Amino acid sequence: MPAKVVQIEAFDPLLFRDGRPFAGDPGALNARSLPIPMPSTIAGFIRTFIGNQQGWNWKQDWQRAMQVKVLGPLLYRTQRLEMQGEFIFPAPADALVYNENGALRVAVLVPANPPGGSGCNLPHSGLKPLKVSVDTKPAGGYNFWKWSDMEQWLLGRGQPPSEQIEGLPRETRTHVAIDDKKGTSKEHHLFTVEYRAFEHLQRAQGDAVYYRWAMLARVELPEDVSATLDGVGTLGGERRAGFLHETQVWLECPETIRNALSHARKVRMVLATPAIFRDGWKPGWLNNDLQGTPPGTSVQLKLVGAAVKRHEAVSGWDYVHNRPKSVRWLAPAGSVYFFEIVDGSAERLTHEAWLQPMSDDEQDRNNGYGLALWGVWNDTDAGGNKP
Repeated sequence: MPAKVVQIEAFDPLLFRDGRPFAGDPGALNARSLPIPMPSTIAGFIRTFIGNQQGWNWKQDWQRAMQVKVLGPLLYRTQRLEMQGEFIFPAPADALVYNENGALRVAVLVPANPPGGSGCNLPHSGLKPLKVSVDTKPAGGYNFWKWSDMEQWLLGRGQPPSEQIEGLPRETRTHVAIDDKKGTSKEHHLFTVEYRAFEHLQRAQGDAVYYRWAMLARVELPEDVSATLDGVGTLGGERRAGFLHETQVWLECPETIRNALSHARKVRMVLATPAIFRDGWKPGWLNNDLQGTPPGTSVQLKLVGAAVKRHEAVSGWDYVHNRPKSVRWLAPAGSVYFFEIVDGSAERLTHEAWLQPMSDDEQDRNNGYGLALWGVWNDTDAGGNKP
């Protein structure tokens, strides 16, 4: 059955808990929200919607739900009331955005051989450290990049982002605990919850622009399931309402990147969603020599360097066995892996691996962990990428 693309929105702010303690103890009175929900959260939301629509018995049919492949989420932002918007991605880890004399600049991090007589403690002798061409502090607030900026970055053009985007807006609310017997608030029992809003009014230089946000996911249904993906369900903490509908909007690999990769021998893999690898930061499909073939592809690659953000954790609740899931570590979205082509054409990656999951386990891939963008890189000088 052909894949469907669904757009997920919300009128009220949503809560995507980050896993830190939230209780009545000092220091745990704030519930914080992730910048964007985990892929498994969106996969569970869509599978639950489909299962309820199909009338599945969740004690018996949960395995059917796991056969629904969900690739996402990708952030999507529209301006004012326009129908067409732009995809928003986590900032690539190989970009150091900084200010210099009032101008915004970016330094490109690329693998490089260390100077003679020096060394490093990287986890594999075949890895090269990343070369940083400037000694400065990064500029804050550039957590996400527009697709138009990301495309130029994947093409190897070291240009700074054109807009400062922190991500889904935060909305913090203060609450009071309620005495169940009296039905009134308890004294000194205040707590705060941080939500993620899906609309905001941005003011800059006397002008105001209204933005609406959404999340997109590509859904592949089993052959024996026919579902209409339009309706309302509960998403995230506090079971708040989220609604979804089918759309034709998806990010196909542009011809510019396809042409750049057609003759490239050095390629970058940028994670659009966090990935789960057996070896933590390193893909399990790489052997001891750091060579391997990404899942679903026919191109053999060799890893020469990586820019991996600080690891993140994911857990959840196992409704089948009624117990917490084990904590697993993620390679965060925005992490970058630098490869050299060993065998095959890099152009094949645009057909076989563009926004496809690169995680090790098949079920993790079906949950949308490790969606990858592909681009080129070079190490011609300290600046790294050149047009």
